[in-house]
Amino acid sequence: MAGAALGLAAWSMAGASPAQPAAEGRCAGVAPQEAQIEGAEAFVYADAGRPLKIHVLRPQNGVGPRPAALFFFGGGWRQGQVSQFVGQARALQSRSYVVALADYRVFCRDETTPTDAVADAGQAYRWLLAHGEDLSIDKGRVVLAGGSAGGHLALMTALRAPADARPSALVLFNPAVDLTGGLIRVGTGLSEPDARAISPALMDLQSLPRMAIFHGEDDKLVPIASVRAFCARASVAGKDCQLTAYAGQGHGFFNRRTADEGLGVSPYEATLDRMLAFLGEKDG
Repeated sequence: MAGAALGLAAWSMAGASPAQPAAEGRCAGVAPQEAQIEGAEAFVYADAGRPLKIHVLRPQNGVGPRPAALFFFGGGWRQGQVSQFVGQARALQSRSYVVALADYRVFCRDETTPTDAVADAGQAYRWLLAHGEDLSIDKGRVVLAGGSAGGHLALMTALRAPADARPSALVLFNPAVDLTGGLIRVGTGLSEPDARAISPALMDLQSLPRMAIFHGEDDKLVPIASVRAFCARASVAGKDCQLTAYAGQGHGFFNRRTADEGLGVSPYEATLDRMLAFLGEKDG
């Protein structure tokens, strides 16, 4: 699944604005959100014109509070499937994590903007923490993760979390960090003030936890220069921002499961291994 690569490109070609009704040409072929994920418990965390579900995978063994991870799918705030990160989720589940995959509103299903998606992501995180005891979650070890638009949502959720509910780490796959310029600005149709209000690159980064970012050097939708600048700002703020750059890789590369000659394994496997190693340092 190419995630936001398709979503943002389709926005740009159509000259779309989220304020306009969903046009057939721009949203053709976008399927309804999946209602169930095999092996997961589905809960409704919000009603926003349709039920927004969070799908929870619990580990099979062990007792007591566990680390947790909450994933947000990509798709340019326009489309995307909640199952995008199910492979990564199952890998963490097998390592005694409680893992949640959250749905949120997107333009082609709900005629909403990235601002609405940010609100939904925050509500999903609050729901997870509120049900932490029932789910046997250690609320001091909750990781937020996502790809592209989902990476942006994970970042914004962390930045807006109160001091006593901040995540322990972030895992971001080609995250959108600045919504004010380039293809992203054209694609979202947000006003300049609204885009600035939800651009992590322009915000105070003092509340961020340690971060791992996986990004393709040939990403045309979210140029790696923007992420390098973001990581540099985080480092100046005293934050641990570990950026792994992948030569020759474009946007959404981490979804690809076929072997890559330069990596020796598939991009999915390469980034999964790096994610597990990063989380194993402190959060496992």
